[in-house]
Amino acid sequence: MTDEGALLSVVVPAVFAAAGLLSGRWGRQWARDSAILGTLGALAAAVVELVGVLRDGPAASIRFLGRIDVGGGTTLALDLRADQLSAIVAVAVGVVALCVQVYSVGYFADLPPTGPHIPDAGTPEAPTRYPGYAATVTLFTAAMMLVVHAGDLTLLLIGWETMGLASYLLVGHHSERAAARRAAVKAFLVTRVGDLGVLLAVVLLIAAEGTTTIDTLARRAAAGEIDKTTLTAALVLLLAGVAGKSAQFPLHTWLPDAMEGPTPISALIHAATMVAAGVFLVARLLPLYLAVPGALAVAAVIASITMLGAALAALAQEDLKRLLAWSTISQVAYMLAGVSVALDATGTAPGIFHLLSHAAFKALLFLVAGCVIHLTGSTLMRDMGGLLRQHRSMAWLFGLGLAGLAGLPPVGGFWSKEAVLTAADDAAHEGHWTGWLVLLVGLLTSLVTGLYAGRAWSMVALGRDVAHDPARAPEGDAVTEEPHETPAPEHVPHKLPLSMTVPLWVLAVPTAALGLVLVNPPDLIAALHVDLVTSVTGALLGLAGVGWALSAPRLGAPDIADALPAGARALLRDGYRLDDVQDRLVVRPAMALARGVFAGDSDVVDAYVRGSATVSRWGGGVLRRAQGGLATGYVAWLVVGAVAAGVAGMVLS
Repeated sequence: MTDEGALLSVVVPAVFAAAGLLSGRWGRQWARDSAILGTLGALAAAVVELVGVLRDGPAASIRFLGRIDVGGGTTLALDLRADQLSAIVAVAVGVVALCVQVYSVGYFADLPPTGPHIPDAGTPEAPTRYPGYAATVTLFTAAMMLVVHAGDLTLLLIGWETMGLASYLLVGHHSERAAARRAAVKAFLVTRVGDLGVLLAVVLLIAAEGTTTIDTLARRAAAGEIDKTTLTAALVLLLAGVAGKSAQFPLHTWLPDAMEGPTPISALIHAATMVAAGVFLVARLLPLYLAVPGALAVAAVIASITMLGAALAALAQEDLKRLLAWSTISQVAYMLAGVSVALDATGTAPGIFHLLSHAAFKALLFLVAGCVIHLTGSTLMRDMGGLLRQHRSMAWLFGLGLAGLAGLPPVGGFWSKEAVLTAADDAAHEGHWTGWLVLLVGLLTSLVTGLYAGRAWSMVALGRDVAHDPARAPEGDAVTEEPHETPAPEHVPHKLPLSMTVPLWVLAVPTAALGLVLVNPPDLIAALHVDLVTSVTGALLGLAGVGWALSAPRLGAPDIADALPAGARALLRDGYRLDDVQDRLVVRPAMALARGVFAGDSDVVDAYVRGSATVSRWGGGVLRRAQGGLATGYVAWLVVGAVAAGVAGMVLS
C-alpha cells in the first residue's frame, strides 16, 4: 500500500501530463479533464501513501527507474522512498495542485480585459493555450512529487530540473507580453545558477563516495566515514540550489518578477511546490547537515537575512501580487530557519510544519488575489478598496489568509511560526549563536509581517471603493511604480464562477484548523513544541503590527507605507535595487564576454576559414596565369625556375 501510493503519486500525473502535451489539439474539455484527473490521482495516491506509512511504517527503497552504471564500478539506484516526511508533503502538494487546476478552469474561461497595469490578465489568444497550460501544471506536479519521493540525489535532480523547465513555461505563459517573457527567462537563468550547485554536489558525491543514495550517505555521515571537506563542499553547493529554487538571498530576485505569470501559477509555485523544494531538500538531508554544523550555520544566516529583508520589501509594495511574492520569500526563510536550528534528526518538524501551514494560507491568498483582480481589473491595492462591503465572504477569506501569514492565534500559521521561534529559542539556550540570530530576527520579522498584512487588509478590504468613487484621484506619489501610471481601462465586474470560489473554501479549512493536528500528531510533527513565552511574544508582535497598520487610516494616512521616507520606500519597493547590482556585476560582464567571444569567433577563428578560401582563390589565379597557352610565357617561367634553382644551389653549397 505504501509502495504503490508513492509510486502512483509520481507516475499518475506524469502519464496524464504526457497525454495532455501530446494531445493538446483534442480540445479544451479533454485538457481540463485530464489535468484534473492527473492531479486528483496524485492526491489520492499521496493519501494512500500517508495511510500506509502511518499504519505500516516507511518504505526505504521502492523500485522506480532501476540501476544505472556510471562507470568505475559505480552503480546508482534510482529508487523512491516513502516516509512521513514524503507522504505529508506529497498530500500538501496534491491539495494545492488540485485546487489550482480546478481554479484555472474558471480563471481561463473568462479573462478580464488586459492592460499594461494588469500583469496578470490575459489576451483573447490566451484561452486557446489552456490545454498546454493545464498539461504543464500536471507535469510540474509530477516533478515535485518526484523530488519529494526521491531516495537518490540523482533521481531528485531529474525532478528538480523538470520542475525548473515547467516553471519557465508557466511563468511565461502569456508570452505575447515582453514582460512575461523577460520574467520567465530571468526565473530560468537565476534558478539555473543555483541548480548548477546541485549538479556539482551530485558529481562530487559520485566521485568521492560512489553513491548518491540518501540513506547510504546519511549512514556514512553519521559514522564519520565521509571526508569532512568533501561533505562540507557538497552541502554548501546544495545550499546554492536551495537559495535558487526557494528564492533565498542572494538568488531571490526572480520571484517577484514571476508575478507576470497567471495568478494560479503564483499560487502553485509559491505555496507548497517549487519554493518549498529547497527547504524540503535540507530537511531530507538533515542527517548530513548535522554532521557539518558549519553548513547549517550558513543556512541560518541566509534565512535570517532573507526573512527580514523580504518582509521590509513587502511593506512598500503597491501591487498585491508582488506583496504576496515578497511575503513568500520571507516565509520560506522562516521554514529554512526552522530547519537550520535543528539540534537532532527530529529538528525538521518546525520547518516542515510551517511549510504545510504556508501551503494553505499562501495558496488561499493568491487565489483570493486572483478573484479580486478578476473583479476589479487591477493588481494595485489602491484600486481594490471596498472588498469587505462589496464581497464580504471574499474579504473574510482574504483576512483569514492574512491572519495565517501574520501568525495570529488560533489559525495554523500561528502554531507553525511559533514552533519555528521556539526551536530557535531552544537552540539559543543550548549555546548555538544561530539560535539567537534566528530568534531575534524572527521576532522582528513577526512585527514587520503584521505591518504589511494589516496594510493589505486596510487597503483592500477596508479602503474606499474606487469602483464606486470615480471622482477619487489616485493615491500615488513620487515613488509610484512607473508601469502603473497608465490609467485603468474601463472594466466591467463580472460574477466569479464556482470553479474559482470552491477552491478558496477548501484551502480555508487547513488555513484555519491546521493547528488541530497537534492534538494527535504523527511522529514527524510530534517532535515540535511551542513555548508559551516565545509564542505570546511572537503573537503580540504580529498583532501590534496589524493594529499599527489598521490604525493608520484613523490617523489620516490611508497607507501606513506613506510614513516611510520617499527614498527608503522606493528602495524597498524595488527590492533594494539588487537587480541593478546584478546587472552591473554579472549581466553586463557576461554580455561583454559573450560579445568578445563572438568577435573572436567571427574575426579570428572564422578568419582562418575565410582566409583559406582567399589563399586558394589567389593561388588558383596565379596558376591559371601560368597556364595561359603562350609559348613566351612558358619560356619566362623556365628562366625564372632556372634562376631560382641556381640561386638555391649557390646558397646551399
